[in-house]
Amino acid sequence: MRILIAHNRYQQPGGEDAVVKTEFNLLKDFGEEVRLYERTNDEINHYSVVQKINFLWNMGWSEDSYNDIRRVLKEFSPEVVHFHNIFFTLTPSVYQACRDEDIPVVQSLHNFRLLCSNGLFFRNNKVCEECLDHKNLWRGVYYGCYRNSRLMTALMVRMLKDHWDKRTWLDQINLYIAFTEFSRCKYITAGIPPEKIAVKPHVNPNHSSWENSDKGYALFVGRLAPEKGVKVLLEAWKKRPLLPLKIVGDGPLATELKKEAQNIKQVEFLGFVSQDRCGDYMKGAKFLLIPSLCYENFTRVVAESYSYGIPVLASSLGGFPEVVLDKETGLLFRPGDADDLLTKIEWFLSHENYRSSMQQNIRKVYATTYGARKNYETLMDIYKKAITNKKIDRGQMRTSQIML
Repeated sequence: MRILIAHNRYQQPGGEDAVVKTEFNLLKDFGEEVRLYERTNDEINHYSVVQKINFLWNMGWSEDSYNDIRRVLKEFSPEVVHFHNIFFTLTPSVYQACRDEDIPVVQSLHNFRLLCSNGLFFRNNKVCEECLDHKNLWRGVYYGCYRNSRLMTALMVRMLKDHWDKRTWLDQINLYIAFTEFSRCKYITAGIPPEKIAVKPHVNPNHSSWENSDKGYALFVGRLAPEKGVKVLLEAWKKRPLLPLKIVGDGPLATELKKEAQNIKQVEFLGFVSQDRCGDYMKGAKFLLIPSLCYENFTRVVAESYSYGIPVLASSLGGFPEVVLDKETGLLFRPGDADDLLTKIEWFLSHENYRSSMQQNIRKVYATTYGARKNYETLMDIYKKAITNKKIDRGQMRTSQIML
């Protein structure tokens, strides 16, 4: 199958970029004819003041992106286009380009951007679903949910609402990919038809023969941002440092967190590290910690941890109860509750016999859910369904035209 994968990279590399690279390589490894089309928000830095103002006002449509993606479609003639992030250089104009070339569209839902102006359902360090509950994105403007700016939030909401009104999210995407049933349900609540959302978790094809040396430390891997809950870890370690904690990653809270941890024993910040080096830290971890305070669609680091047979201790928010099976592949704790986290760590350390059974469960889950072949087959089924949906939509369009 000829597949075009399209992605708008953020200015700071993140998990979405890694997912794109992994799925691109997965499809290539299984012999599919696949091409990667990428743009980056760094392009905006080179705009003139007038261009930036024009960009902000017209952030829902880019004539340049429309023409460029249409050129690629004519040249490559893909059977399906799989979009990951389209904000903010690509814009929804790329969907129209696919529609004009009569090519099916698949869209991965890496966050809740279509339902929430900051994409996280997160405000004042806690979950907020006010806009979804009231079916009104404009409520976010009052709080300045996007970049703590009412103006920027208003521009974001204006764009999102405009495309809801135009039915872009409903009519120009043939199939969505959610990473958990929890995420799928949120989008169904917002009005996306259930049959248009498939569920496929992330893939991590490199299991390294379940290599794990258990060097006796806990590990956090992720962006150092408020919603990731690293402060909960520091609070727990300040009370009782039960074992060494290694923190891998960088982000806007890095300086603040390092300062806060200066007098806390057994906490080590390792900063941003390469994928290979991160794998080395995974191999030596006793367990992985994910203390998120926001809904995570499906953090890729869970699949990575499972690929090494490492249990996961995660907050019981969002889709985590689906991917971290309590006392089977890890443990769940109350989000933001350092005491409950400590209780779960103490339980884990005092039930060392559970570790081997957890690892056996992890290997079974990994083989049936997160392995390369399973994910490849699921992805191909999704593409085939998108193509079928496109044919159905085309038939309905012709019928309606005849009726008119």
